[in-house]
Amino acid sequence: MPVRPWYWPERGQPERTEPFTWIVEDVIAASWWPDPYVFDLFDEKGIKAVVNVCEFDNRNDVPKHLDYHFFNVPDFGVPTEKQIEDFIAVMDRHHAAKEPAVIHCVAGCGRTGQFIIAWCAKAGFIPKGTDPVQWIRQRRKCCLETGQQIECAKRLTKKYRT
Repeated sequence: MPVRPWYWPERGQPERTEPFTWIVEDVIAASWWPDPYVFDLFDEKGIKAVVNVCEFDNRNDVPKHLDYHFFNVPDFGVPTEKQIEDFIAVMDRHHAAKEPAVIHCVAGCGRTGQFIIAWCAKAGFIPKGTDPVQWIRQRRKCCLETGQQIECAKRLTKKYRT
């Protein structure tokens, strides 16, 4: 039986965001919970790796041709330093291999945004002097949902920005 967050509607929340958004074209994307039609989008976009950053492990639902990574972060939570370090290592490997990755939680907003900001700051995609919150929200408007997530994103940007 597929894993599915009990509170996530079958066709997502299109009034709030999209099922798939490139944050950096052909490098890193954000997504909401990947039901079968969302996995089809991943294939259309050339995604090679899926990184799940929510509390529901959907490893068995992810098509076998996609590399899968899981970091358990509670809803509206922030990642640990170790989770961010491990995520950055995963992204560095995929980026070096020119394998686009998609990051998802349930809505693809709060937790997803923090992970993306950390790696994009380290990889040089967030220019110096640019507010990371504005930077990601220009790409995916729902990113970062709580004050704690915003502060985490700013801290991670300071720590990792090249």
